[in-house]
Amino acid sequence: DEDDEDDDARTSRRALLAGKVLFTVGEAFFFPWATEGATRPPSPGDADLAPFSPPWLRSILYSETDAEVKATAKAALLRGEALAAEGKHPEAIEAFETVYATAPREYKMCQRAGLDTSKSYKAMSTRLGDEMDKKGNEAKGTVWWWGRGTRWPGWYIIAYLSARSVFFTAKRDPVGKFTVTEGLFVLVPIWIGLLYALVEYGVPDY
Repeated sequence: DEDDEDDDARTSRRALLAGKVLFTVGEAFFFPWATEGATRPPSPGDADLAPFSPPWLRSILYSETDAEVKATAKAALLRGEALAAEGKHPEAIEAFETVYATAPREYKMCQRAGLDTSKSYKAMSTRLGDEMDKKGNEAKGTVWWWGRGTRWPGWYIIAYLSARSVFFTAKRDPVGKFTVTEGLFVLVPIWIGLLYALVEYGVPDY
């Protein structure tokens, strides 16, 4: 009976540790990647990608935008800002939307276009809460949510704290502790994954 109780306790504690590991993996990869996929501007072919399929995962990774395409988007951005400065906000918004359509994976450029879009809508607003005001808030919110994807350091900070909790809980726990082999194949990949995510994606461009 005591052996059965010990087995149950070991299983229960290992299940707790396994749950912490899954949470760590979720914070480091699943949540930021899912947020990125849900909030980034649509790009040609995105609709055909099944979430978390290999092609979808590859699409989340950074890819260099063609220099000519990037230059076209930058020209649209500058044109829109010039129009906004002249008070021609509808035309400016059209130019800003061209940035998103032309270079949807250029986060910094699209972020700037989105914030400029919000300012133009706000400039056309006549009272708080009217249609233009709401569109301005929506444009700003779109930028904010995209910044909560793979670029947001909060995911990785929480994942780090979770991984640390897993490590020290396992180290101190005489019953449910991980073996050296489990540590090498579970904890080490988590650390490497966190470093890769930070190096690959960096922090949001505010």
